[in-house]
Order: sequence, then C-alpha cells, then structure tokens
Amino acid sequence: MRNLTLATLGLSAMLALGATAANAAPEPSQTTCVEAQHKVFDALQSDTSANHEQATKESRYGREFCGSGLYAKGMQHYAQAMKLLGIS
Repeated sequence: MRNLTLATLGLSAMLALGATAANAAPEPSQTTCVEAQHKVFDALQSDTSANHEQATKESRYGREFCGSGLYAKGMQHYAQAMKLLGIS
C-alpha cells in the first residue's frame, strides 16, 4: 500500500511538472503578435542581408494574419521572419 501511495505521488508530481512546462510558451494572442511585430520591425531597420526582402514579406504576412485574428498563423510568419533575420 505504501509503494502504491508513493508511486501515485510521484506520478502526480511528474504530471504537474509536465503541465507547467507545456504552459511555459505563451498562447498566441494580439499581445504576442504586437511584440513580435516590433521585434521584427526593429531588426529589419538595420538589416542588409540577402534575406531582407523575404523577411519583409514574412513580416507583412504575420501582420495580416494577426490583424485578422489568426494569431497562431501570424506568429508562424513572424517566427520565420525572425529566423531569416537571425534573431530569436
């Protein structure tokens, strides 16, 4: 009985930690879109790389999707723009 109780407590702790880690990334929202938009815009201002044009397109797509309320899709485009610009 004692082993079952310890196993149950251990499993509960692991599940709680896993749920906390899964919730660490913020849910895409208007706020996260605006933050990503500013980050990409600032990086584009000083960028002269060969990826500049493609990153600008990805940023525009991100802005359009976020503006339409499709935050997850918009954040995907902002993430791609950040990747092209070499920022995280």
